Amino acid sequence: MTGFAYNELACFLAVAEHGHFGRAAAALQLTQPAVSKIVRRVEQGVGAALFTRGTHGVALTSSGQLFMEPARQLVLRHEETMRAASDIQAQHVGLIRLGFTQATSESRATRAVAELLRRRPGLRVRLTVGKSDDLERALLDGSLDLAVVPSYPGHATRCAQVVIGEDELWAAARPRHPLFQLALEQGLRFGHLQGYSWALPAPGAAVRKVVDEAFAAQGLGAPTVALEIQHNTEATIDIVGQTDLLCYVPSHVLRSNPERLQSLSIPELRTRRSWLLISHPKAHWSPLMSALRDLTLG
Repeated sequence: MTGFAYNELACFLAVAEHGHFGRAAAALQLTQPAVSKIVRRVEQGVGAALFTRGTHGVALTSSGQLFMEPARQLVLRHEETMRAASDIQAQHVGLIRLGFTQATSESRATRAVAELLRRRPGLRVRLTVGKSDDLERALLDGSLDLAVVPSYPGHATRCAQVVIGEDELWAAARPRHPLFQLALEQGLRFGHLQGYSWALPAPGAAVRKVVDEAFAAQGLGAPTVALEIQHNTEATIDIVGQTDLLCYVPSHVLRSNPERLQSLSIPELRTRRSWLLISHPKAHWSPLMSALRDLTLG
């Protein structure tokens, strides 16, 4: 016994329903010889005659009657599979493998994902939170479909990119930090920062590079890092808010924590960054990926 293709089973069922090769052929939009050939192939696969032939049509044999119900179930399952594929194409269900950095929170990207989930109840999002470089590698090796990452001045990516927004980063400290009093008395200069330690990511992180390069541009040594962090978490902000440590944070963190952090007026450490939606440079954009991009841009 061999396996049967969907069109073979559908042809068998059509002949059984119409009781006639000619009428089945018309319903299937095939020629009668083609239908006869397909039915013979099915009978050969079963190893038994499925129809008795007569001058006025055909009738199922006992073997044909036994075969009909399993054949009908297989055809129904195939049609259900095709409907599922159609639903995916229609964007009702599907999977997006999405990468975010820790800093993506409070961005239009998170709001776009939430809106897409509301609109597509069958959608699944597999979310990976990681560093920008790791997310870019995952896109290039096919582990992710899309990622949202920050881009700093001079940054280059091997991925295709769409700019979806911008924000700023500032040097910041607790509101009663001595530097604010110094700013009132004589004005704040970059050199005044030298006497204070920082809460910053490890060397090599994008934010750390921005601060290190700003110090180097002023002819100063690298900043002293007393608290090495991965991200500006709630714990980091709490520690900075109770010490004389300096930090480097995006504007939304300042807006959310005015009682614990205030920006320092240091133009050299005011950095505008872009937010990018990145994908593999040769990615095939599914309807769901395109929908997420459009919601993010909207």
